[in-house]
Amino acid sequence: MRKTLLTLFAIISVTAATAQTRASYEPEFIGETNLLCINDKDTASIAAEKQIGVVKAKAGASVFLTGIGSIKSRIQVDGATSSCIGSDAKAYRLVVKAADNKQDPNSFIQIMKFESKGDKRRCVIAKSNTFGGAQSGADDLVSFQAKKYGETAYILNIPSTPGEYGVMVTNPNSLTEKNMTVYCYTIK
Repeated sequence: MRKTLLTLFAIISVTAATAQTRASYEPEFIGETNLLCINDKDTASIAAEKQIGVVKAKAGASVFLTGIGSIKSRIQVDGATSSCIGSDAKAYRLVVKAADNKQDPNSFIQIMKFESKGDKRRCVIAKSNTFGGAQSGADDLVSFQAKKYGETAYILNIPSTPGEYGVMVTNPNSLTEKNMTVYCYTIK
């Protein structure tokens, strides 16, 4: 009887420890993102910095003078670097919380590589040229591979290239987004 109780206790402990480990990596709210820094001995989970992105458009001087030229739209966030910094890890992953994980994450999750300029980070999201037409979508989108993680999240395999990054999660069931929340992280 005692052996049975000890075995049962051990099974419950292992199950609870596994559930706690998985839960600690998964963000609490839909859309939030955690950066996982993976080493040989352990994995650290860091909540990505939450910023509100602002879209800025800038036209070249030639557009004003001759009506011919180009216009670029950028998404911009405050700060030259993120407070969420991953360094000295062998690999990095992102865990993104969703309403469920039944849809293709590439259709509503975008990872952008930012350029730091002064006290801002920015990324081109659209271009328009008088003769070249218009192009939408960021030039610096980072491709990723995703897998389901738990019941309502995704784990994204991302490159370990140093730089400033932002993750935008749109609601695939909504036609309008009221604000552009960007979850930012830095890889050193």
